[in-house]
Amino acid sequence: MTTKKHASNTLSFILKGEFITEKSNVKLIPFLLMIVILGLANIRSSFHAETLLKQAISLEKEVADLRLTHITHKSKLMSIYRRSVVENLVQDQGLKTSLSPAEIIEKNERNR
Repeated sequence: MTTKKHASNTLSFILKGEFITEKSNVKLIPFLLMIVILGLANIRSSFHAETLLKQAISLEKEVADLRLTHITHKSKLMSIYRRSVVENLVQDQGLKTSLSPAEIIEKNERNR
């Protein structure tokens, strides 16, 4: 029973901060400050990591959405480039598809 009472006294001694006032423990104050600073840095680092993880997840969702939008626009453009659609679009302007094949025009260099 004395070990439990001694342990609880030690714990309360530490929690109350009475161990700092003793002259033999004064040299431990820089070490304790370093531990507190490292603990705060660890907490800040974990919060920052969570923020970065949330950003990464939202960016992955945005990339997936943009990929689907890209595929949709690409398929619409591919349907517009079909010959029959182009013929229908320019028909209002009086243009028609040529029935004769294209001819190559050669430049005569001798007449210059």
